[in-house]
Amino acid sequence: MQISSAIFEKSLANTAVTIENTRAELAARCIFNCWRFAVAAGGFLLITFPRQRGFSRADLVGGGVVGLTFCVGILLQLIGLRYTLPSTSSFLTALSVIFAPLAQTLLFRRPLGSRTVVAVVVALLGMFILSQPNPHAATSETITEKPPFPHLGEILTIIGALLFTVQILSIDHFGQRANPARLTFIMLLITCLVSLIIGVGLGGLRFNNAAAFTSLAHDRQFLGYFAGLALVSSMLSQYMMNRYQPLVAPAIAAVVYCLEPVFGTLFSGGFGTERLSTITVVGGSVIVVAVLIVARRNA
Repeated sequence: MQISSAIFEKSLANTAVTIENTRAELAARCIFNCWRFAVAAGGFLLITFPRQRGFSRADLVGGGVVGLTFCVGILLQLIGLRYTLPSTSSFLTALSVIFAPLAQTLLFRRPLGSRTVVAVVVALLGMFILSQPNPHAATSETITEKPPFPHLGEILTIIGALLFTVQILSIDHFGQRANPARLTFIMLLITCLVSLIIGVGLGGLRFNNAAAFTSLAHDRQFLGYFAGLALVSSMLSQYMMNRYQPLVAPAIAAVVYCLEPVFGTLFSGGFGTERLSTITVVGGSVIVVAVLIVARRNA
């Protein structure tokens, strides 16, 4: 996701469109997300067209709520990725494994076990370690920038993780009654529209021009990353999430989603955008311990 977004901004640099400040950067990322989920929604509609009829209230409301929380959460994660390493972002996003059991306790008045309390403390310790300056992880391909104020990337990512927790709980609630194909289509469509509205509101309409489209259409690297991001990481993954997550409890689902840090670090290292450092390994390992504590509690 970070690499595709960075290539998008790099390709725009070859046109008359410039990204000169934080507002313009956010607008560009919103428009990029709009394109991404427009392709995902269009592709999904083509595949599932016979099932896209007879929408129920659960389909519409569920898709809207899930799409809205997912859209805002992923935009915050994208902005956060500008100021933090991919592995750090992945591990902090995995804090939903802590937030989900806490949310279930508050919403359903279930007593909070001592094991969950320990897991929260351990996760917070890991988060603190990961938020420390980590210059040894940078490589020549690293695209992380210095934030306007300390820990901005980590703060935005944690807020995004909270919204992803709401998404998990919403999928569990609406997924029991909604049709997964229709809920997924509404979710992808809402994500596209909300991204467009925010992007245009920030002045991102200028990114939708012939010069930008022509430049990106001739950038094979961008097209490859974009296709994978839209059709696999967006369309396919979101359908599988909406289809199968309601079969398990939200806390257990959150544990499964914590595989993201593993893949996030592997891909980041594979693409050469960072190298493993002591802070990454120690901080990540501490959060994995927190994940294992919760997993054992829900076994």
